[in-house]
Amino acid sequence: MRTYLKIALWTVAGLLVHTAVVAQQTPVQAAPQLFRYRFEPNTQAKYRVNAQMAGTLPLFGGLPVEKVVLDMTVVLKVRQVRSDGNAELGIDVETFKAEMDGQALPLPVDRLRASIRDLVIVVTPQGEVVERKGGGAMPFNIPLPGAEVNQLPLLVLQLVFPKEPLSADQEWSYSRKMTTLPEDAPAQFTARWVRDEVVNGLETSLFSQKMRWSRVFKADIFDLPTSDESLVVKQIKQDVSGEAQVWFSRADGRLVKAAMEAQYEQNTRLLNAGESATQPAPVRLTARVQITREELVPRGSSDKQTER
Repeated sequence: MRTYLKIALWTVAGLLVHTAVVAQQTPVQAAPQLFRYRFEPNTQAKYRVNAQMAGTLPLFGGLPVEKVVLDMTVVLKVRQVRSDGNAELGIDVETFKAEMDGQALPLPVDRLRASIRDLVIVVTPQGEVVERKGGGAMPFNIPLPGAEVNQLPLLVLQLVFPKEPLSADQEWSYSRKMTTLPEDAPAQFTARWVRDEVVNGLETSLFSQKMRWSRVFKADIFDLPTSDESLVVKQIKQDVSGEAQVWFSRADGRLVKAAMEAQYEQNTRLLNAGESATQPAPVRLTARVQITREELVPRGSSDKQTER
């Protein structure tokens, strides 16, 4: 009897040890979390944006460039929070520098700031844009898809979160308008909560994101969309695909930083061209964009980024 009792005790002890070992080896899954942007009236968030592009620019059939560098500081302003929780946001550009193949581009920054002075977008706590108003045309021609004044606030609103809590490694999808043209289809996004990690002493959640977008439109000589048949000279098809890593602070309810890489291709077909006319070659461009909260940017990083 004592022998059986000893066997039983050792069996129970062995099971307890095995259970403890398995528990130590099994990673603890993070509990589902609700992700939301936090908007407080009369507050603002400042971000440094650095973009580097190489390939061919869609200007006059494709202008080859080795490197175009844009470096700017944008300020997202919360004008007010409505009773439904949606926020009215404005944007400002505090600094702006541009270079093409090492040569500074004298772009009219004051006119850019003037064009966004009255821009207001209304955003839900999930980051979905439900209304746009105000805002003028870009003071300089950037015939790239999504390069519109009213898209600037979305640089720091990278994700549209689902209304339900997210689990670790969960993927979700959403769409987003990239232009104000009603005939343009929205871009399609898929995002996934990868893990939590500490960035510059801040607890953040890391997300991976992919996007795809394409559109076809009639354009004028400057590659800009037009519905005026007297100005139409070509048909343009644009395709964009990209991937991003986004670090978001649940505590602050805002972006900490993001790193993106996108590929752009444009195919142009001249309309009513003669038989001897040469159709433009495809235009291809690769862009890398870094967005970082201003207080986390080391001093002198702007010049270092431009030199890379």
